Amino acid sequence: MGHTKYYLLLLFLSLFVAGCTSAQKEKKYVIGVSQCMLDDAWRQAMVREMNIEASNYDNLEIIVKDAHSNNDIQIGQIRELIAQKVDVLVISPFQSTPITAVAEEAYRSGIPTIITDRKVNTDQYTTFVGADNYDIGYAAGSYADKYLPQNANILEIWGLQTSSPAQERHQGFVDALMKRSDLSFKKVEGEWVYDTAQIRLEKLERPFKVDFVYSHNDMMAIAAREYFMKYYPEIGAGLPIIGVDAVAGAGLEAVADGRLNASFMYPTGGEQVIRAAMQILNGEKVDKYIPLQTGEVDKQSAKTLLIQAARLQNYQQQIERQRVNLEQLVGRFNFLQNSLGIITLLMVGFIILSVYTFTIYRKVRVTNQELRETNRKEEEQRKKLISLNAEIKEVTAQKLQFFTNVSHEVRTPLTLILGALERLTRLMYDSPYLSDLQLMQKNADRLLRVINQILDFRKVENKQEKLKIRQGDIIAFSKEVKSYFESMASVRHIDYTFVSDCKQMEMWFDPDMMEKILVNLLSNAFKFTPEGGTIKVVVTEDRNKLLIKVEDSGCGIKPENITYLFDRFYTDGGQVGTGIGLHLAKEYVQMHHGDIFVESTPGEGTVFTVQLLKGKEHFADGYVTELPISPLAYDASQLDDTNEKKMLLEKYPYTVLITEDDDEVRHFLEEELQSNFKVLVASNGQEALDIVKNEEVSLVLSDVMMPVMNGFELCRLMKTDLAVSHIPIVLLTALSDERQRNFGISGGADEYIQKPFRINYLKIKLIRILEERRKLREQLQQKLEKGDYSLDEPEKVATMDDLFLRRFIECIEEVYTDSSYNIEKLSDTLGLSRGHLHRKIKELTGTTPVDFLRNFRLSKAAALLRQHQLTVSEVAYQTGFSSPAYFTKCFRAVYEVTPSEYK
Repeated sequence: MGHTKYYLLLLFLSLFVAGCTSAQKEKKYVIGVSQCMLDDAWRQAMVREMNIEASNYDNLEIIVKDAHSNNDIQIGQIRELIAQKVDVLVISPFQSTPITAVAEEAYRSGIPTIITDRKVNTDQYTTFVGADNYDIGYAAGSYADKYLPQNANILEIWGLQTSSPAQERHQGFVDALMKRSDLSFKKVEGEWVYDTAQIRLEKLERPFKVDFVYSHNDMMAIAAREYFMKYYPEIGAGLPIIGVDAVAGAGLEAVADGRLNASFMYPTGGEQVIRAAMQILNGEKVDKYIPLQTGEVDKQSAKTLLIQAARLQNYQQQIERQRVNLEQLVGRFNFLQNSLGIITLLMVGFIILSVYTFTIYRKVRVTNQELRETNRKEEEQRKKLISLNAEIKEVTAQKLQFFTNVSHEVRTPLTLILGALERLTRLMYDSPYLSDLQLMQKNADRLLRVINQILDFRKVENKQEKLKIRQGDIIAFSKEVKSYFESMASVRHIDYTFVSDCKQMEMWFDPDMMEKILVNLLSNAFKFTPEGGTIKVVVTEDRNKLLIKVEDSGCGIKPENITYLFDRFYTDGGQVGTGIGLHLAKEYVQMHHGDIFVESTPGEGTVFTVQLLKGKEHFADGYVTELPISPLAYDASQLDDTNEKKMLLEKYPYTVLITEDDDEVRHFLEEELQSNFKVLVASNGQEALDIVKNEEVSLVLSDVMMPVMNGFELCRLMKTDLAVSHIPIVLLTALSDERQRNFGISGGADEYIQKPFRINYLKIKLIRILEERRKLREQLQQKLEKGDYSLDEPEKVATMDDLFLRRFIECIEEVYTDSSYNIEKLSDTLGLSRGHLHRKIKELTGTTPVDFLRNFRLSKAAALLRQHQLTVSEVAYQTGFSSPAYFTKCFRAVYEVTPSEYK
């Protein structure tokens, strides 16, 4: 009985304490906020600042209403807040005049009313919190005045024309530029919204001239930058554009990343609004106008403000989490304080549950031990399987790498074989052995195809092959590939036909891969079709698909072998081949998202069917490159090779340095090229580097894989050495990897040619490179002879040689008036020996440095003579000539008149 009384007394005391605690709670205040819109970063930042400041007060609740830029909606929402009898009403008007009446209504109802951002046309409110928009406009005008040229055209992008901020920002801007009577203004009404500003800018008549853009907020300024980048790219990046707001989430980022040149901070005032509201609620006096500070924000300060904003947001998130945790702890404390009996029952239940949990835990622990043992055994088995799989992959990769390496090694001797055969066939066109030579060349070409097939297979296996699709007529393309085998069909008396149910069909496909697919299928058809047989290529349309069939009357394929026909390395019994041709064909078809089928009857024939999808929607993956549309190649018999023969018969005044470690290839190239060029040879990159530094070399033809120094390293060293960077480099290689090709080109190589190559193709490539260089040199020489020494070409990326030549001319510009200044001093200034400087300037401009300096002085002298202000002697001394007599001699040699006559 005594214990019962004790428990009842304890329960009574707990309820009493809980009641007292509840009575001591602070009164809850509600602040209603009517926002004209919440779809822009500035107003979102205002609400965020309000919530941050409100988190400092436990007795404060904020209700935010979004009017979606609609006066009627905002009026209705304000009346809802009045009806709710909020303790303080905050209004950010959409338009001043329509909102004035309802703001007065709220104030007269006894609710303290705070106006922020935009003013209303009355003084019946408690306080106004906001920055001075006129001062912001004036500061923007002062900023603009520093960057505006004479007779400048200014584009001003307005906010909502009827709103007070837009009017005040405009007036301040105009007043700041009042002294500039030469300015012209163009107006666009963006209504504060990015999308509206974009639409209004698009409606402007183009073209129009603009030198400066002033936007009433940052979002419209960003829209302006995008508009000028789209329609006026030549001025879009450099056009000065400024905005107003400088708030994180829009304007600050735009200033920091350079889209805006500057912005003028228009503080949201969210923190000050809540502070003013709390002063009112606490009975403290507030001023009728609470001004907010503003200022110019450039790129550096924008970055700093963004960092500060990120830190503040992080701090706020931490504070918010701590506040939530604190509220949870307080709630728990109150719950425990008012529910002692429940806690006791829960404790008893917890003890019972703990005992039960402990029992279950022991059972689970035993079960887990058994499961862990089972998992351990399975993990050991999995590791063994992974290890075996890795070993299998490694062995397979080693085999493939071996074949690839062998293929690369074969390319070099094959270059010599094909080159020699091509020359013999050309020289022995009427020899009785011509047929034997043609047979040798045919089989050498076949060997090249097999090698390329192995390398293509390696690329597919390593996922390095990438589709390069273009739109073309698949019917005409198939006919062209079919024509490759016309002569073979004629020799073997095979009935070889092409059938199509439509004349033309535009398809998206990779021409190179599709050619390999059809060539492989036709090669197999001719391989297994006897003399006098038939081979037919049939192209048909099936709704959204295209079918290409290759039918033959050959020996056919056994049914049990068809399943394995497209497997890699598969060959049928005693058939000779690599077993990768059909595998590659299937891989290429599947890369086109198509399929390939085979139907065969032993003794009757075989039909291979390639099925392709129309359109290009199915090519939406990362391994596709779209190429420009190009017509099919002309028939070789229709090509006029007169110009080619003429080029190959000429002797050119160029020196080609052959760099090749293989003696036979080097000798072959030397023998072939010396009929067109002067030839020097080197066996590795280091020898070549020594030669180009001491000899006049027009072009370097280099192998890639060499001892001592390879071709890539030679290319890199030459293109980074000012003395020889102007010499073009052509790389020869047996490597077929496109990444290696890209590496060579990015290192400065002018061309990248794979072995084996046709010697005439190589010669024409070298001739074209050297002749193009000559034409560019002649164009530059003509330009310099006219006295035009400006080398700026906006659309051209400046090379090391362009930069060197520009520096060379700048040095001459600085010292040409000094008659004692000579080429020795100039070579010291540029960091080159006199010989290197002579060769480089001669190669780049067609003249020697001495002639270049003299011609430069003469062009300056001619310009002074045309001004008729100085005597001939004065002109001579001012342009660096040692005497008037020498000046007259040089002038007459170039202009064919004396200075006096020219004047």
